[in-house]
Amino acid sequence: MNSTTDTSAADFMDLLAQPEHTGGAHLFEVFPWNDNFNTGNALIDEQHKRLVDLLNQLAGTLVSNRECEVEAAFTELAAYADYHFSAEEEIWSECFADDPWLHNHLAAHGAFLPKVQDLKRPGSGQALYQQIEGMVKFLIRWLAFHIIVEDKRFALVVAEVQAGVPLDEAKLKAERKMGASSVRLLIDTVLGMYESLSSRTLNLLRERRARVEAEEKLRQAYVDLEAANRRLEESAITDDLTGLFNRRHFDAVFAAELARARREGSALTLVLLDLDHFKRLNDTYGHVAGDAALVTVAGALREHCRRAGDYAFRLGGEEFALLACSSSPSGRGHELFEAIRRDVQALAIPNSRSATAPTLTVSIGAVVRVPQPADTVQTLFLEADRLLYEAKQQGRNRIVCG
Repeated sequence: MNSTTDTSAADFMDLLAQPEHTGGAHLFEVFPWNDNFNTGNALIDEQHKRLVDLLNQLAGTLVSNRECEVEAAFTELAAYADYHFSAEEEIWSECFADDPWLHNHLAAHGAFLPKVQDLKRPGSGQALYQQIEGMVKFLIRWLAFHIIVEDKRFALVVAEVQAGVPLDEAKLKAERKMGASSVRLLIDTVLGMYESLSSRTLNLLRERRARVEAEEKLRQAYVDLEAANRRLEESAITDDLTGLFNRRHFDAVFAAELARARREGSALTLVLLDLDHFKRLNDTYGHVAGDAALVTVAGALREHCRRAGDYAFRLGGEEFALLACSSSPSGRGHELFEAIRRDVQALAIPNSRSATAPTLTVSIGAVVRVPQPADTVQTLFLEADRLLYEAKQQGRNRIVCG
């Protein structure tokens, strides 16, 4: 065990004059380490430095103010303090054995963690940052006193005993050195200055946390604004009732998909659908039931538009449309249309006054082709509409393709 140098007024004055220890990645140090905190025992001094470093890390969580970070920093500090106390007690016990000084020191160690846990106790009504500040202020005072007064006194006794002085006499010598009025005054001054420094640093951390919170609020406001803009954009192209794209978006997508199909030589599929005798369903069951039927049919259509480049629209009333672009010249043909017709009928939505079937059905007119120079949005739409009319004329609940 290393011996400590004589504690004097000059030692404590150096605490005020020495530069701050800058080890550790802390933006602010609430407890700057100084080599004059050294007791003379290399192991204890190294552990004290680690405790101070962990205290500064705990104080640093004031900036983020996140409970998970606070809990992690506190848990690490508490675990290391427990480890340090055990190591320190083993060292001091070699000299003090069953001496009352050692018992009192052990009692101080034993009371440390319960006190800190009490400051951290949930349900105190304090904000998280206030709990952190309370813990940090307590830890600064406790650690400073623990190192400057308690451990330095113990180190003085150990040095005397190692020099051959009996334990009781060594304790008296240590008490005289530690109790000198000038030293006592400087101890109080240093502790007071550390508390003042820590308060100023905590204020800086608090200001930094406030800036971080303000920046976070700005970021959140931006995210909310972006989300609101997206909702506005979606509402501009979405049918409010069914959630499918609306007629406005149909016109824009149709023009774009026609240009793409012409450019790539792909097949373009345009499907127009009309729910058979939907007015009778509304008249018989009411508009609430009618709206529910439209939503249900929309869900079935959406299931057939899983691929990129497939679109489902509600054009208005009971009229729907599908657009699809396919690399295959034959496009998406009769199998798709028949699946849609069959799925709508399988929904078994009652329509007892329908002249076609006792449940809701759909008529379909579809155009599938690789666009030719003469094809336009208007000509293709009119052709699909004519084919839909033919499906209705032929008895509804059927498909007519062109």
